[in-house]
Amino acid sequence: MCAIAGGFSTSVARMLELLYHRGSDGYGAFARDELCLAHALHATHSRDAQPIAGCSSLVVVANGEIYNYRELRERLASHEFKTRSDCESIVHAVEEYYRGNLQEAVAKALPLLDGEFTFAVSDGEVIVLARDFAGTKPVYFSKLSFASEKKALWAIREEALSLNPGEVVSLTKHSMNRRRVRRYTLRKVAYPEAELAEALVSAVKKRARHVERFGILFSGGVDSALIACICANLGYEPKLYAVAMPGSLDEKRLKIEKFLGLEVVYREIGYEEVASAIDKVLYAIEEPDALKLSIAMPIYLAAELAKANGEKVLLTGQGSDELFAGYAKYAALSKEELNLALRSDFENLYSVNLERDDKAAMAAQIELLHPYLDRRVVEEALSLPPELKIAQGMRKYILRKVAKKLGLPETIAMREKKAVQYSTGVAKALKKFARAEGKKLGEYVEERFAALFTTS
Repeated sequence: MCAIAGGFSTSVARMLELLYHRGSDGYGAFARDELCLAHALHATHSRDAQPIAGCSSLVVVANGEIYNYRELRERLASHEFKTRSDCESIVHAVEEYYRGNLQEAVAKALPLLDGEFTFAVSDGEVIVLARDFAGTKPVYFSKLSFASEKKALWAIREEALSLNPGEVVSLTKHSMNRRRVRRYTLRKVAYPEAELAEALVSAVKKRARHVERFGILFSGGVDSALIACICANLGYEPKLYAVAMPGSLDEKRLKIEKFLGLEVVYREIGYEEVASAIDKVLYAIEEPDALKLSIAMPIYLAAELAKANGEKVLLTGQGSDELFAGYAKYAALSKEELNLALRSDFENLYSVNLERDDKAAMAAQIELLHPYLDRRVVEEALSLPPELKIAQGMRKYILRKVAKKLGLPETIAMREKKAVQYSTGVAKALKKFARAEGKKLGEYVEERFAALFTTS
């Protein structure tokens, strides 16, 4: 993961200063007249600098991972590849379709890319932004500029619109044009349990082999436990990172040395540690939202723990609830209502959860990767009937069956998981801080946020 920024007649240097935490392994920029693209590198495997130039006039800066870059190098063999970077495949894929209309070329190239990414590509006149179909990596834009986080645009007094998943936006000095690319195709799933198991194993494998090393953001629920189980089956030995407060449910479950033979790195967090992290996390997530703060807090603290242990990447179970009906609110819905609710929640996952999680983890210089949001996993999940998602009064029915099939102990596969803000004790701590100042939690968070982002 990295930081990208740029635009027309904009202070890119100032923007990069505010994005240092997203990439401190190297910096680069491309400029032509008033146009500029800039990049800060967070090296997880390749250390090739960006921006990357293609064989024509095109230049790209990217944040994320392209998992099928080897296949793309073979498919685009007529193009001259100059680096080992997986992100170089982006610029050549766009070149394959470029006939003068850059936005059209990016829209055609986007379905070729299997990965978790955002990128900006330019021909020196136009800047085109794109985001992967699940929306795993954030990027924000205004009429003249773009950046990986809102604060970089706010600093130059620009608005910050979130690029939608699968969206392609064209920026010039005088205009903005937004275009959506078709995202997912439904599949015929003949053997749901076997096919979903195969898809999940493939999703974990491609992420594990793509980076030099990785850990797992571990909650003890079926989502992260299944990822750990698959890793153990494949012979990988990631460490599992977890935090919780004394007396919390997660402390009882996660204060262990091993899980399926994998090392659990657990840290007990106290009230003082939570209190000292409030402003850091609010500054990271860029929203005065009490619920998002309470969820982002344990992510940030676990990411800090992982960073201290030398990690740069954590796999996460995010996305499973929206694909397989994990939330309690789904239980009372009819089949038709459930399908609509799941699709709506998945469509909004990027703005509700993914941007928050990404920025919380990157504040500690940790990249999150999402096996459950692999394109094949998503398409299979969206294709499954609702009776395989909730059955016999059990949410995530098919996923729990897959978990048991792959070797996860039944006690873990069938375990109900409380929301992380409650299971770690963080929500209770935040409410205590607000009450100490005679405020409701929402008011307390809004005031802290305003103090961080007040401008003259």
